[in-house]
Amino acid sequence: MSIQNRQLAAILFTDIVGYTAMMQQDEQTAVSVNKRYIAVLKQYVSEHGGEILNDYGDGSLCTFTSATEAMRCAVEMQQQLQMNPKVPLRIGLHIGEIFFEDEKVFGDGVNIASRIQSLGIANSILFSSEINSKLKNQQEFKSVSVGTFEFKNVDEPMEVFALCNEGLIVPKKEEMSGKLKEIGKKSTFRKWLAAAVIVIFLTTALFIYKNFSSVTGFKGEKTIAVLPFENIGKDSSEVYISDGITQDIISSLSKVSSLKKVIGWFSVKGFKKTSKPLNEIAKELSVAAILSGSVQNQGDKTRIIVELIEVSTKNLLWRNDSVYDSKDLLTVQSKISGQIVTALKASITPEEKKELSRNYTENPEAYKLYRKGLYFWNKRTKESFDSAEVYYKKAIDLDPEYALAYSGLADCYTLNLKGLLTAEAMPIAKAYLAKALLLDSTLAEAWTTFGFIKSHYEYDWDGGKKILEKAIHLSPNYPNAHLYYGNTFIFNSDTQKGINEIKKALDLDPLSIHLNFSLGDRYYRSREYDLAITQLQKTLTLSDYIQAKKWLGLCFLQKKLYSQAVDVFSKLSVSLPERGLLLSYVYATAGDKARAKAELEKNLKEYNNLNPWYLAMTYIALGNFNEALTQLERGYEMGIIEMVGLKISPEYDPVRNEPRFKELLRKVNLN
Repeated sequence: MSIQNRQLAAILFTDIVGYTAMMQQDEQTAVSVNKRYIAVLKQYVSEHGGEILNDYGDGSLCTFTSATEAMRCAVEMQQQLQMNPKVPLRIGLHIGEIFFEDEKVFGDGVNIASRIQSLGIANSILFSSEINSKLKNQQEFKSVSVGTFEFKNVDEPMEVFALCNEGLIVPKKEEMSGKLKEIGKKSTFRKWLAAAVIVIFLTTALFIYKNFSSVTGFKGEKTIAVLPFENIGKDSSEVYISDGITQDIISSLSKVSSLKKVIGWFSVKGFKKTSKPLNEIAKELSVAAILSGSVQNQGDKTRIIVELIEVSTKNLLWRNDSVYDSKDLLTVQSKISGQIVTALKASITPEEKKELSRNYTENPEAYKLYRKGLYFWNKRTKESFDSAEVYYKKAIDLDPEYALAYSGLADCYTLNLKGLLTAEAMPIAKAYLAKALLLDSTLAEAWTTFGFIKSHYEYDWDGGKKILEKAIHLSPNYPNAHLYYGNTFIFNSDTQKGINEIKKALDLDPLSIHLNFSLGDRYYRSREYDLAITQLQKTLTLSDYIQAKKWLGLCFLQKKLYSQAVDVFSKLSVSLPERGLLLSYVYATAGDKARAKAELEKNLKEYNNLNPWYLAMTYIALGNFNEALTQLERGYEMGIIEMVGLKISPEYDPVRNEPRFKELLRKVNLN
């Protein structure tokens, strides 16, 4: 099912209370309870015109077109489940907006219904004021308010009601401990502490403002680079914290639409401990303002010093020197980002202001584990991805509501350096994304990965495009969202629009090796070989990137500069499986079929499971179209990422009129 328009629905969430503990104590009883629950759920949801959309094993998400029918279903289920064998079920209901993607449902309404359900106890039915207003004139339902609550990832406090019909239990407020921001006395203390911190922060800011004569108003372009914070503590292993704070600030600022440019992490990380003057850095990144800072661990506290400079005038726009407790590190990025927006005189919408103040977890240790995971993920090797996965999972163990950690796990499986087949990896990635978006439907990182999978692996180009548009709306300065969005145009032959979007991504992260290569690759596919050569050579000045070398050789080949192509491919690592295939491709294209066949046979003997994309290129150059098409069909069955380029890659021009090739184009929705 492709993505649909938003619609209102009555949402019903169920959960078997204590099911995990039940499984550990008596697995046979737990299985019996679960089977009874599923049978009752299916019967009554069907009878009341509902639909079971997401099944979580010991709970489910159902939707109804009528709040009345949803409540009747809830009541009859609880009545049935009080008979032996009893099922300790809690139910939460809400009316809200939802939308569908495949067999999953998303939306803020889903998030709220889930949180309401989490407050319940066995044999209770809780619901929102929206549901209550629909039922208040119906005498068959008796309700009572159980209080107002502040839920995680829900901006406004919500009043919650309980159904008090005969046989149902109304939980007391003190025993309701679900997915809340803060509760009880702890909440009062935290609010008092937060207020005290804000007062101290504002007092310090006022002191600095009055005592630093160089602090002046900003008049330049609203473009900024956040340089990596320097870790000046004794423990060098804590670098992931300083890098994490930097990336958090970049991520927060990227969501502010009035900021024209926020430079991405992959471009600024090269300036760690740099001796370059700020004016040179600003020129290289094309920004008007630069934020720099340092992080120093001092026992159980962390000292953070930051300075925001307008580069052209060398004016100090803002400075702060603060000491934070471990738990306060979770709010550092929002405080600093808010001050930057003010100093740059950028406008900010109410929604963006809420995003700046958002904490994705309230657990400092979970935050540190997530940051360790991201630190390893950014290394982009198979070994580092394994480490990233371990740390993301540890973060989730401490905070099962940590949406960013689920999104990080999805990225590990999407890039798929774990050696899994695409058909194995993508369902795992999508399951993690579904969980992330259930917890936080505004997570741009998760929407970006979701849009990438939808378009590049499932070939739903229109659906993927809509999802990526949502990601860009949520985070206008997120480079990957613009890259993948541009691809949806390029691979469908709208090359100029796609290239413009990729240029936008590169403008946001100008020193990113992958983005620089991507622009060169897309020039190549649009037959702009001179532009491609220039861009790929620029990429190689940044890094000895294998992909850039391969595509540079392909550009030379298309321009019939065969000796230069051979020179590039010959210098590739001898351990790279595609090296021999690319050499064979050049020899065959240049007319030396004997040498091409010898190189191909050598490769086939040396390696198993060679990439079908490169094999197909070689067979086409040798004139064996039948085998080339067989390899492309194998590539489609394997789900290799290269298949997205089928419509526009010049290597396949000789077989474009072949029926089997046209059928492949149809399968990847590029016909």
